[in-house]
Amino acid sequence: MDNKNMIAPLVRPYITYEDLCLLPSDGNRYELYDGEAYVTPSPFHQHQDLVLSLAISFKQAIQDRSRVFVAPLDVVLDRATAVQPDLVLVLERNLGILQDVIRGVPDLVIEVLSPSTAAMDRGLKMETYARFGVGEYWIVDGGRAAVEVYRLDAEAGAYRLSATCRAGDQARTPLLPLLSVNVAALFAA
Repeated sequence: MDNKNMIAPLVRPYITYEDLCLLPSDGNRYELYDGEAYVTPSPFHQHQDLVLSLAISFKQAIQDRSRVFVAPLDVVLDRATAVQPDLVLVLERNLGILQDVIRGVPDLVIEVLSPSTAAMDRGLKMETYARFGVGEYWIVDGGRAAVEVYRLDAEAGAYRLSATCRAGDQARTPLLPLLSVNVAALFAA
């Protein structure tokens, strides 16, 4: 067989965050996982309502200089991994990671599931957040009207489900003692 007639496999180039920043704007949002870029579709308005409600709750519970942010904002975990969580909490003691974007590991991240991102949020994103040491990860599932709170088991390098909060429950984190998210009210909007 003549080698010049064979189809070569698709090889994706290794991309760094710096490379990603140099790409021309095409209207898409990108996330970078170990040098591979993924397009992130724009969320639906219900998704954004949940993010806004959570951001307000978090902001009101902050009693020091800690900060809460919503996407789109890059969180650069290393030179080949940059994500855009729906909500990010950076505690006062870690404010040094706030630069042009977030460059380092935030204390808590939240992903609100969308049909197009649910598998990624429960798979690659969750694994990535755990691998880089994000201490707490919430998954907000509008379809089930539930908030899943995961805490990092540093020894295992993986998340353990700490609580599944539904109507009648309050979602909480020890990182913000004043935070109490009324789950029924969150999904009633």
